[in-house]
Amino acid sequence: MLKSMTGFGRGSAENALGVVKVEIKSLNYKFFEVVTRLPSSLTIFEDKIREVIQKKVARGRLNLFLSYEISGKRKDEVYIDKKVAGQYYKKIKDLKKQLSIKGEVGIEQIISLPGVVAYRPQEDDAKRLWPLIHKALLVAAEDLTQSKSREGRRLRKSVKTIIKSLGSSVKKVEMRTPRVVADYKKRLLKNIKKLTGSKRILNRERTEEEAAIFARNCDITEEIHRITSHITGFKKTLSMRGELGRRLDFIAQEMHREANTIGAKANDFPIAKEVIKIKSQIEKIREQVQNVE
Repeated sequence: MLKSMTGFGRGSAENALGVVKVEIKSLNYKFFEVVTRLPSSLTIFEDKIREVIQKKVARGRLNLFLSYEISGKRKDEVYIDKKVAGQYYKKIKDLKKQLSIKGEVGIEQIISLPGVVAYRPQEDDAKRLWPLIHKALLVAAEDLTQSKSREGRRLRKSVKTIIKSLGSSVKKVEMRTPRVVADYKKRLLKNIKKLTGSKRILNRERTEEEAAIFARNCDITEEIHRITSHITGFKKTLSMRGELGRRLDFIAQEMHREANTIGAKANDFPIAKEVIKIKSQIEKIREQVQNVE
């Protein structure tokens, strides 16, 4: 089933240790990437979190936010790094001296600097949180999948409408094709008569030969067959499961290539007008499938 690369999922889990909440926002991206925002005590789980999400999401840029609240008596402690504080103090005093700035260095200045005061949960308690985090992740990932599937259904409906219009345009080109050589032959005979001032064509064999060369050079039967085959393949792919975005985009590129060839070879104004429509429809399809996982 078609899935969009954009979506949002939310999940939470709770037990005796506390409550973990996870939010995931997915955006378009060629590859798979997870950007996590975790409490400092839980950064040890970054790789495990990425592994869990990658089993659920094929590609896209995911922004993941995780928060937790610990229930019961806290074993966490506030830690003051006296060595770092001392270094800050010395550097600030030296700087004040160099710049001839008066005044003492206050404790408020020191404790607000990075690395001086740290909140350190007990490591064992943090590790015990993993089952709770894992549960919340799975709930959020499932919610994200449902969100992406809903958007995928909308995308599929939109793309099917465009591909139907594309098929109609290709059919018009196919129906017009037999008339191209006949119209060229009529124009050729008319021009010969006009140039010679005669109502009769003296060298009809040469005229037929010229028409045959034109027919050979502007033959687009094979291109029409290929683009029709691509449309059929595209429709089948829309109903498949798995990672479809790259495959659909590749088929759309091939359709665009055939449309360009048809436009270059046909040498016919009505077909050229229809080719413009075809290329426009293909571009709309490509815009849509850029958002498919």
